Amino acid sequence: MYTEVFMKKNIIYFLLISLALFFVFSCNKSKTKKPIRVFHWGDIIEMQNVNKIIADIKKTKGIEVVQERAPAGNPYMEKFLTQAAAGLAPDIVFVEVGNVKPMVDKGLLVDLSPYIQNDKDKDFNIKDYYPEVVDRFTIDGKIYVIPRDIAPICVIYYNKKLFDEAGLLYPNDDWTYQDFLSLAKKLTKYDKAGKPVQFGFLDEWIIWDSWVYTFGGSIMDDIKNPTKCVLDSPEAIAGVQFRADLTNKYKVAPSQGQLVMGGGWYGTASVFASGKVAMFYTGYWKAGYFRSIKDFEWDIVMFPKGPKGFRKYSSGGSGYAITTQCKDKDTAWQVLKRFAGEKGQIDLSSQGGLQPAIIKLAESKQFLDDFPPKNKKIMLKAPKDIVFTPLMKEWEEINLRYIAPELDKVWSGQEKAEVVLKRIAKEINKNYFSKKK
Repeated sequence: MYTEVFMKKNIIYFLLISLALFFVFSCNKSKTKKPIRVFHWGDIIEMQNVNKIIADIKKTKGIEVVQERAPAGNPYMEKFLTQAAAGLAPDIVFVEVGNVKPMVDKGLLVDLSPYIQNDKDKDFNIKDYYPEVVDRFTIDGKIYVIPRDIAPICVIYYNKKLFDEAGLLYPNDDWTYQDFLSLAKKLTKYDKAGKPVQFGFLDEWIIWDSWVYTFGGSIMDDIKNPTKCVLDSPEAIAGVQFRADLTNKYKVAPSQGQLVMGGGWYGTASVFASGKVAMFYTGYWKAGYFRSIKDFEWDIVMFPKGPKGFRKYSSGGSGYAITTQCKDKDTAWQVLKRFAGEKGQIDLSSQGGLQPAIIKLAESKQFLDDFPPKNKKIMLKAPKDIVFTPLMKEWEEINLRYIAPELDKVWSGQEKAEVVLKRIAKEINKNYFSKKK
């Protein structure tokens, strides 16, 4: 009898100990849960804002997040692809519009459509975002990226002081490419020895595709489902030749050689800020940099209209995606929403170099009125005229192999645009599209 009672007590005691240990190990397991890894690029200011978001996620949601980063461009993608090949991809990746298609084709990104459809958060609605950039992040009806920003390359920055000294009126949004050229000529100065002391125009890099679109041309016959390169069209030829003529014929823009002597393409913004250039073409993302410079009076105007009375321009844009290697996609979705949602875009646009992808934020007083440029309202209508690069997994290869090296001959003045673009189109159609037929 005594033995039976003793055994029962031992069994109960053992079960209680087991239950206690279960809870201890369960708690430890939750405490040692791996943090969500977010892969990013950006300057110091942007990284500071990212860290603020990470701290807020930990405070409000109890989720540990770590930031990993790499320089923008090729180094960023090379690091990501290397990690993915080793099975070590981050949970969330910051994605630029041009990289979505190849990443999806490699099976690296999660279709976010089910998460969007099933999300109960009243503060999140995909319809709040600019449809143009959501569409770009959509492939075969599936949304792979939640946009953080939209980046139309539509801004001509101008130095007010240089315009005032020349006695010229500031440009307005109805100006044409001819008005632009006339101003660029008047704002270009050479010394007695024939050396340039001030240029009328400079772009952050040679943004040739915007001139193609504005002159009525295109790179491919269809952006989403290209079947033919059409850079040999008269309109595309005219647009490329006009950009080349700014340097080689009209002498209102520096050559690549002149820029290398002055710090190269990566120093173009500082060349404009130093007062050596009157008009500078790039995206809105440079506004934060120019705003930080004391005693520098500047504003922005929309890219000029082309020969047919309209304007079109290339565009960037970026957002956040969940990788297929992520082990905790539900938690990653909560983190992603904080980055790409309303609060995240407010945090990340607080320095003024980012146009939010959420329409009501782009139209808000905070975005439009809190800081320069004065003419910031032009950004509200900018998305309707954007043209993205062709949605092709091979686009970067085609650009680097067939287009960029050949166009260098046009920029240097070695060959005319007509000759080069016909050769480019022929090579692309022969070596790529003919194989698909």
